[in-house]
Amino acid sequence: MKSIIAFLLSSTILLVALQGIAQSTIEIVDIETLKPIPYAHLSFESIQTKKKSYSITSLEGKSDNSVSEKSIIVISFTGYKTVLDTILPGEDKKYKLSTDLMNLDQVVVTATRTSKKLKDVPVITQLLLAEEIESRGITEIGSLLEDEVPGVEIHQAGYGADIKIQGLDANYVLFLIDGERMAGETEGNVDYSRINMNDVERVEIVKGASSALYGSQAMGGVINIITKKPNNKVEFSLGGKYGEMNQTSYPDLKSNDDFYFYKSKLDLPNLNLHGTLGFNLNKFMSKTNFNIKSSDAYILTSSDSLHKDYVDHDLKGVELPTMHIPGNEDYSISQLFEYQVTDKWRMRANANYYKHNIYDFKKDNIYDGYEDFNFGLKSIFSFSELSNLELSYNDDTYHKYEVNERIDWKNKLYNHHFYNPKAILNQRINEQHFLTVGLEDLAEELATMMFSSAIDSLVSKSSNTIIAYAQDDYQINSKWNMIGGFRMDHHSTYGTHLTPKLSMMYKLIPVTFRANYAMGFRSPTLKELYMDWSMLGMFDIKGNENLIPETNNYLSFSAEYTRSVFNISANFYQNWFKNKIGGYWSFDEYGKQVYNYTNIDKSQMHGLEVLFKYNIKRNFFISGGYSYIKDSQEMNNKSISAISPHSGNIRFEYTLTKRIYQLKVNLTGKFTGAKDYYELDDIEVNGQQEVGSYLAHYDPFSMWKFTISQSFHNGIYLVIGVDNIFDYKAPIVSNNSSLSPGRRGYISLNLKVDHLYREFRSLIQK
Repeated sequence: MKSIIAFLLSSTILLVALQGIAQSTIEIVDIETLKPIPYAHLSFESIQTKKKSYSITSLEGKSDNSVSEKSIIVISFTGYKTVLDTILPGEDKKYKLSTDLMNLDQVVVTATRTSKKLKDVPVITQLLLAEEIESRGITEIGSLLEDEVPGVEIHQAGYGADIKIQGLDANYVLFLIDGERMAGETEGNVDYSRINMNDVERVEIVKGASSALYGSQAMGGVINIITKKPNNKVEFSLGGKYGEMNQTSYPDLKSNDDFYFYKSKLDLPNLNLHGTLGFNLNKFMSKTNFNIKSSDAYILTSSDSLHKDYVDHDLKGVELPTMHIPGNEDYSISQLFEYQVTDKWRMRANANYYKHNIYDFKKDNIYDGYEDFNFGLKSIFSFSELSNLELSYNDDTYHKYEVNERIDWKNKLYNHHFYNPKAILNQRINEQHFLTVGLEDLAEELATMMFSSAIDSLVSKSSNTIIAYAQDDYQINSKWNMIGGFRMDHHSTYGTHLTPKLSMMYKLIPVTFRANYAMGFRSPTLKELYMDWSMLGMFDIKGNENLIPETNNYLSFSAEYTRSVFNISANFYQNWFKNKIGGYWSFDEYGKQVYNYTNIDKSQMHGLEVLFKYNIKRNFFISGGYSYIKDSQEMNNKSISAISPHSGNIRFEYTLTKRIYQLKVNLTGKFTGAKDYYELDDIEVNGQQEVGSYLAHYDPFSMWKFTISQSFHNGIYLVIGVDNIFDYKAPIVSNNSSLSPGRRGYISLNLKVDHLYREFRSLIQK
């Protein structure tokens, strides 16, 4: 009897051991070369229990098949088309991945507010991926947009960066983070430093009127920054970037010198430190991010004189302008939680804190301090595979202070608060129709001293908009797709506005044609309505409570040609504006210059954009674009548009991959054409103050960047780069010229600590 029991026991142990040895395997190879693809991401989701697990292929392109139930497997790797399949326990499988050099199979959400592959979106959309951002050491959204998007101009203003896209300023371009608005606008610009580029999964850029989906401020387009999510059970990464100083403002000051504080604040290192800790444990997901960055202040002096030959006046002037570029110091921390409550119900909560200091050259011991706190909740119910309901709430508050750096004192100057509850129902009707219906409440409150020059305290103004919208994505057949929708906004001051949108796409392989019509509108901002502010005593800014919303009609036609190694698209657009909100200068009764807001009856602009990508050889890639803009914005029959009609960008990329090592070399160029426009100025004529104008001219210029990126074991990333490699400096510096201090180098190092640990453990076990 004992011998029988011993036999059964030993047989059982042997069987278990053999089962362990006979672990089934998943193998991933390139479809052309049949070489293994290491570090490909695999995710498994049980069809019945929805239980999730993750894996990464080894250097041999292999991974264990560890599923215990029939599951969906998703295989993804940069530069290859994503594969979806089903897999059974104990099943051996081999997948051959085909390349997706143009990223046309990547999924985007911004253009239609639903998930669609880039090649199937009826609105021209640009997509910038994290891999492109990381390999070039980019840590600012403005730098990324300038490098990749033709027609983008970014200038430095006193409050930060000032962005123009397709000839429209920031008042017409809506910036979103994971689909949510940002508070704290100044001249239409939000605080772009808030965007942590180390946490960006992708950036989706939709140009053209999008008010039907996103409402006011989306008349010119939408830029949506999608953040990363943890894919592994545990993820931990650290990184830093150090850049060359722009200028040492106070090199020899002692710590007891009265100006020592200026040295310590203006000569900050150009540094960016960041870290992420993430968990993805079946039903529970968590991500914690921190980011610290600083940049030094510097002064630019023109090398050429600015000659002012005033029109309509026998006056001339000569200046040698200078610009003071302030230094910055930022801190941010963010937390994200997601929990799968049931198979059909998922919850999400996020919170972010951000602090931003701007140090100028004024020796008054006072600097500008900014703080932002936002949080959001989202609940997604999946009624079936055909329908789901999203309920969300987003709350964002942005503060501005003046702070004394020597004593514990700060004074609040500004408080901007957004809150935005939303309900979105997605319903697939049949194979052809996908319906999206939404209901929102967008409330805004702004408290600032700028609303009254008579009192030295915050004055609060508010507005509220109730929004309803609907959209039908109609797949007519395999060649035709049509998306139609409308949005109805009921503004607390301006009543109800209806904005329709219609997009058509026709595929005649290899050419795709797209046509779009959209109506947009923009309600005057609270500042444009109520501002009453003296700008450092130099001039006043006066709001206008009689402003009415501006509207536009946007029409575009595009054609896109795609072959396996070549993609080119051309997009022509026309934009008609009515009651566009602009400004003009005048003098008050005391002879002080005043900037006033007004509605401009009619204006229009049109343009052409060309984008291309070409994979010359397997490792050599070239991409770029060209933009032509004709802006007819005039005042007193003089063009006041400071947009360069011609601009373009180009990027050369070489990639070399050898098992655990990858090298990427990037050369990026940005061309800005010449521009001529009339600048308005305060002049004295016969003892009276008047507004004069002179023709401002800027020569064309180009800026080039060079980076070498190396990655080891897909866990160590080292980037060495040089900005402005030909040391271009604007001969005349102003808000409409380049403000680069010249050639500057930098180095960055990023570590995926969890990945390196797994690699090390794997080597030890072998």
